[in-house]
Amino acid sequence: MSLTRNLLGMAFASADLLVEVDEKGRIVLALGAAPDGIDTESLKGRLLANLFTPASGVDVAGALASRTQGRTTLPVQVRWGDARVRDADLKLFGMPELAPHCSCAIIYRGATAPAMMEVADGTPPPLVDGDGLIQKVVSAFEGLSVQQRSVLSFTFVDLPGVESHAAGPDGKALMAALCKLLQSASWNGASAARLSEERYALLGQPPGLDDLGEDLERLLEEHGAEVTPRTLSAPVPPTSDPLPTLRALRLALDGFLKKGADGEPQVTFTAALMRTMKDGERLRTIIAERTFDLHYQPIVDLQTGGVHHFEALTRFSEGVSPAGAIRMAEELALVVELDKAVADKAIRKLHSPGFGLIRIAVNVSANALESDDYADRVLAMTADRPEVRKRLLVEVTETGALNDAAAANTRLARLREAGIQVCIDDFGAGSASFDYLRSLSIDIVKIDGCFVKALAGGGKETTMVRHLVKLCSDLNIATIAEMVETEEVANTLRGLGVHYAQGYLFGKPEREPRIRLEQKPARRMGMAEGWG
Repeated sequence: MSLTRNLLGMAFASADLLVEVDEKGRIVLALGAAPDGIDTESLKGRLLANLFTPASGVDVAGALASRTQGRTTLPVQVRWGDARVRDADLKLFGMPELAPHCSCAIIYRGATAPAMMEVADGTPPPLVDGDGLIQKVVSAFEGLSVQQRSVLSFTFVDLPGVESHAAGPDGKALMAALCKLLQSASWNGASAARLSEERYALLGQPPGLDDLGEDLERLLEEHGAEVTPRTLSAPVPPTSDPLPTLRALRLALDGFLKKGADGEPQVTFTAALMRTMKDGERLRTIIAERTFDLHYQPIVDLQTGGVHHFEALTRFSEGVSPAGAIRMAEELALVVELDKAVADKAIRKLHSPGFGLIRIAVNVSANALESDDYADRVLAMTADRPEVRKRLLVEVTETGALNDAAAANTRLARLREAGIQVCIDDFGAGSASFDYLRSLSIDIVKIDGCFVKALAGGGKETTMVRHLVKLCSDLNIATIAEMVETEEVANTLRGLGVHYAQGYLFGKPEREPRIRLEQKPARRMGMAEGWG
């Protein structure tokens, strides 16, 4: 490539700095004013993206990866020393005679400003944990285009034996240098995580990660750590619609981290992601086609022993807890459709011959109360048989997730006006429970099972339940105790004035509601019988 052509390109662009990069995005020629007075010769061999802040670096890497003939202009921020940045414009010139190389012109704008990617003393942000890494994924997906996301990947770093060196005399310096290196290679300079004592992960961009293994080897050698690093990458799948993939990524990564990420992490994570996306589509079909089952658990009157109503509990596979599928429905934004489907099947059961006296409670998530759709659907399904509404009860789950209690109360009020009773589930489990007791018009409170099971010990839970029952009585609200397993607890609840009870003492969930019960002590075995 002739120097004359490059000089002409620089003049044409009126650039402060002209660089030529190869097909990997590495600088092979630099002319002009390098950032902060750096010698332009020292730029050779460096990745162009690393001249910029992490956020701008992703834009640059994406633009280089997808460049076509002609000119592309990007607003960027150039790194200016350790703690400053400078706004600039980057122009990419794709010319046939340069291919596969590309000319890039940088035009500085304005004065330097403090960089925001490091804390005040110039040290990198601390490594996050697995949950923090999930939040970084959410942030990256929500703020980037498809093109930008296409260059991101997860890189897993195994450092067997590093923990023993961390405990040595140079351990603090070693771990600080390791943190700085991982953060500098990560997305936005703060997306590296410590998963275990010897395993790390970061969200980053492939060009900037190419030399991570070599950089780790050099760092460990400098600190006298006899550790052989291993880096493995798994790409983040780009998509034009980020929400489904983001939700699947979050769910898969969460499960992957909780299982300890054993084995080949890039293989197991990729497999977990593919499995999650496949299971999500299968769950979507199950909900749409109503091919799940409802099992019915009795709620009894503690004074008479008779069945008051049944709670409809979702089952996706025989003998398997529904908790995993429910969690997936919540994460993949399918839970509102599931709520509607459950209500549909329960109302059909109430319409069935021979079920004219049976009452059924269905769960509704807080998400379903964010719009009018759920209330509209339930009222439409019961419009031709309004008497069925008096045999239907709605249990509001996950009340802590209610973003607008006043709006939710308006929707619940429509159901109550039609004759459908409303219950708050798992009352007492969250700090906002009493706020919702004040702000929502309800008929029944279901006392969380953690308080009920503790009643056998005769501790402070007894006093708490007693005061809760008294408060509900003053507000004309009935009470249900869940997870009742022994006669001892049932007798305590009667003495406290609780109206109704649910638990294995009275019956487990069954495919068909059973009116006649055989009361005998029976402890819960393995399966979680709640909404989540």
